[in-house]
Amino acid sequence: MHNEAEVSAELRHRLSNVLQLLTTLGRMRLSRTQDAEARRQVGWLLEATGALGVLHHRIGAAEAGDFSAFLTEMAPVWRRRIGRRPVRIEIEAEPVVVRENSASALAVIVNELVSNAIVHAFADGRPGCITVKLRGAGRDAAELAVSDDGAGYDGEAAHTSKLGLWLVSGLAEQLRGEMVTDSHAGVRARLNFPLN
Repeated sequence: MHNEAEVSAELRHRLSNVLQLLTTLGRMRLSRTQDAEARRQVGWLLEATGALGVLHHRIGAAEAGDFSAFLTEMAPVWRRRIGRRPVRIEIEAEPVVVRENSASALAVIVNELVSNAIVHAFADGRPGCITVKLRGAGRDAAELAVSDDGAGYDGEAAHTSKLGLWLVSGLAEQLRGEMVTDSHAGVRARLNFPLN
């Protein structure tokens, strides 16, 4: 009979295989389409799947629940997406233990916010910085903030029906969190969320 650790390791291995297969299938579909919108959507799905893969790979680690370790591991991934543009990624993260059932939503939120900054904040080639901060906010809460010093956007004109805004808002609600965004002189998004 298998013990709990062996069963858990087997489940992690299977989940890792599924995420890897989804990534491979997505890349295959991406290489076969010329439609710009389809390429954008499949590319987004590949980025989200990759972030979840990094997160779930960490589940077996000793510091698995510490979300700051996930952010540290994602930083090189985000830097590769930036390429040779003069944009920095800075991570300022305190150790914050997040429940496993909240970690996936949080991973997608932070990946979406950073990806939006990479794509939109510095589209004109300007240099800048994207900062990701994580800190405890009292005994039973935490705060995740993603900010950039890029172009910003007109908050009045932005539609919450846009996939990224809609997705982040929906996942913040799922976490029972409160998201506040300021889009003047760059973008600052701050999510306060409960840890229990």
